[in-house]
Parts: sequence; structure tokens; C-alpha cells
Amino acid sequence: MKIDDDILERLGVYFVYHEIYERYGISFEIFVDRWSRGILEI
Repeated sequence: MKIDDDILERLGVYFVYHEIYERYGISFEIFVDRWSRGILEI
């Protein structure tokens, strides 16, 4: 599944701003995977 670069950039900003790795210990790749499968809602 190809994700649009704009969406990927926005997810990256969200990931960093909300300190997802520090809070939940998941990598950006896992975060994007979960978002694309509908497990996470932003």
C-alpha cells in the first residue's frame, strides 16, 4: 500500500509532536502500519 507523501509527512509531525515513541514505545513504521490498517484514529 502506497501512502501519499503529504499524509506521511503529517503523520510524522503528529508522531513527533505527541511523542508517540516515548509514550508508547512504538516506532514510526509500526505507527504508520497501525494507522493504515485502521487500528489508530487521529
